[in-house]
Amino acid sequence: MVPMPTTLLCNSETWRIENASRSGGPSTTGTQQFVISPAGRWRAKASFHLIEDDDYLEARGFIAGLDGQAGTFLIGPTDYRGQPWNIDPLTGGIITPDKAVRDAEIDPAFENYPDTTGRLDFVLADPVALNATSIAIQRNKGGRLKRGQYLQIGERLHIIIGLTTADPVDPGSGLAIAGRIGVTIRPWARAAYGSGTAVEFARPKCLMRLADADQGGVDMTTSPLSSLPLDIVEAV
Repeated sequence: MVPMPTTLLCNSETWRIENASRSGGPSTTGTQQFVISPAGRWRAKASFHLIEDDDYLEARGFIAGLDGQAGTFLIGPTDYRGQPWNIDPLTGGIITPDKAVRDAEIDPAFENYPDTTGRLDFVLADPVALNATSIAIQRNKGGRLKRGQYLQIGERLHIIIGLTTADPVDPGSGLAIAGRIGVTIRPWARAAYGSGTAVEFARPKCLMRLADADQGGVDMTTSPLSSLPLDIVEAV
């Protein structure tokens, strides 16, 4: 697996699941028939700004090291709005990773105090079978789970499309408390996982590769700003 440069800034991205259904052809009424397929996989287009000299070097070295479609790398959506962040009890605001880092620089105790930490702690509450579409998650530390949130299990990215159980909250404050939540996910589970397997919500990523052997290169311009465009698919 090739390490993805961490210094590059993403300026645009599109994430979608493809091959999620199969057509069985038209029925006797002429209506096309579809069935849900476990072959659904992530496809993404992303572009990264190249500003400093080191950005160009990192981008060129990264692309060359992939050896076309043979190389794989971990990458995920940079838009992590709506994730189950902890809530600051004093301000009522969400504690994103960026905010946690800034506040810890001012007061190191901020990150270590259990009510203001930015760390999330979610694990699988039950074993998960290959091709499962519903899973149970145990929240030890974090906010509420909602439809549309990204999560990572192993090296695979998933998205919550619905809750199958109530999300436990404190009846007084309405804030999330430790407990078990059932959710429906897409794509289907790529592997079998044991209970207690970590579920990553803060910076979820997926194992991806280039979508085309001819794709992958630095778009150079005469201005100080160039870009690294990526057309990538889930490595399955």
